[in-house]
Amino acid sequence: MKRIILIIFCILAAFAANAQGLRVPKFFGDNMVLQQQTDANIWGWAPAGAKVKIQVSWSGARYSVKAGSDGFWKVAVATPAASFTPQTVTISSGKEKITLGNLLIGEVWLCGGQSNMEMPLGGWPYQPIEGGAEAMRDSHSLKGLRMAFMPHVTSEKPEEDIECKWNTTDDGSIASWSAVAYFFGCRLTRELDVPVGLIVSCWGGSMLECWTDRATLRSLGLSDEYIDNDIKTYMASAGWLTNTVMYNAMIHPLRHYTINGFIWYQGCSNVSRLGIQDYAQYQAGLVKFWRTLFGRGDLPFYYVQIAPHPYAADEGDSGLAPLLRERQRVAASLVPNSAMAPTCDLVYEFEKGIIHPRQKEPVGDRLAYLALENWYGIKGLGSASPEFVKMEADGAKAKIWLSNATGGLHGDTGWQFSGIEGFEVSGEDGLWHPAIILGSSGDTIEIGCEEVPEIKNVRYLWHDFAIGRLWNGYGMPIVPFCTSL
Repeated sequence: MKRIILIIFCILAAFAANAQGLRVPKFFGDNMVLQQQTDANIWGWAPAGAKVKIQVSWSGARYSVKAGSDGFWKVAVATPAASFTPQTVTISSGKEKITLGNLLIGEVWLCGGQSNMEMPLGGWPYQPIEGGAEAMRDSHSLKGLRMAFMPHVTSEKPEEDIECKWNTTDDGSIASWSAVAYFFGCRLTRELDVPVGLIVSCWGGSMLECWTDRATLRSLGLSDEYIDNDIKTYMASAGWLTNTVMYNAMIHPLRHYTINGFIWYQGCSNVSRLGIQDYAQYQAGLVKFWRTLFGRGDLPFYYVQIAPHPYAADEGDSGLAPLLRERQRVAASLVPNSAMAPTCDLVYEFEKGIIHPRQKEPVGDRLAYLALENWYGIKGLGSASPEFVKMEADGAKAKIWLSNATGGLHGDTGWQFSGIEGFEVSGEDGLWHPAIILGSSGDTIEIGCEEVPEIKNVRYLWHDFAIGRLWNGYGMPIVPFCTSL
């Protein structure tokens, strides 16, 4: 009986494939950007066994492939160096033909995460983007910048397609573009002088575990029972909280697309849900899985540290956000070819309680500097931020050494650092007290506190909402740290 059912299912599947005729993914289309100097995948479906032909305009090369029994076909086409010259790809099978026009060859990046990646250039009510209006007016000059924004869709099983289209900077859609992704793409296209394609797949409030598959979650210690219960609990009412369902619908369909890197802005929602101590391992697991999924080796993964905000506390200080930030910092050491862009300085005092800081251009720029320096080999951009190296205490004073302190340390209150807050020290009793900056030279900074005669530990910006006001010569802020961990 089971064999008969299986045969009937295969016949129906083959009939469905033949009935639909020649087609390509719904997110293929005019204005698409293909990755330069590689074998870029073109794929789709046709009647089972049908011969599919593909011709590319840049070289005139022709390719052919036979659709499988399920109707699926895929071809890797050789792409040239990046160019702003529009191209076409023509796909045909029998009498059917599909033409993809106004394509560009350039750099393609996948942009993922939650609401701070999703936040548009046009802003949200009462939450504008600083410089957003000017950016939208200036965007028309960026003819080579394209963006495909995945719609919010969930699924309990991996999907093969998703409805989407590619947008250009002059088609009237610019206000809805992801601000962080846009500024990242701007910097790349201007510095590299190549077209840039940005595939944005994100959802406000989403957990990290929403964006990976069941097998990866299992490998990280989550049971099928936990995953299934999560789907049962949240799927109908809060899809953005549900394990695997965004991966299934918003990442899996993209897996054949040839990309060259990832940027990621997520973590806020995991402050109070996922065990914070495990976040670094979870992010490392996600990166490993995505890299395997897209099949292009250790593609770069650059991500954003969550900004100052009273996470998981009503305008108070839960103490949880600093731990999440620390696990984000640690994640870079677990994943080769990855790096973090801090945002501890990119928020205003009046934004306390607003989870979407308006300064998005510096975020996009910092991600771009990481990519340009570490992936594209443009040296001297100062993409790395100062990080804690070691501390030596001498009574009520402590000296701190930092990495990446190029140009020395600078504050915004004058050369004596007067009024700059953020450092705290503790003694044997473990109680923390504010410390003042006594001086700084090169990659060191000295602090002191009369209330702690014997300093044992030092921490910096170790609160849910604390704004950094110390930078190196490249304007990169000191990353929050705590020596007692």
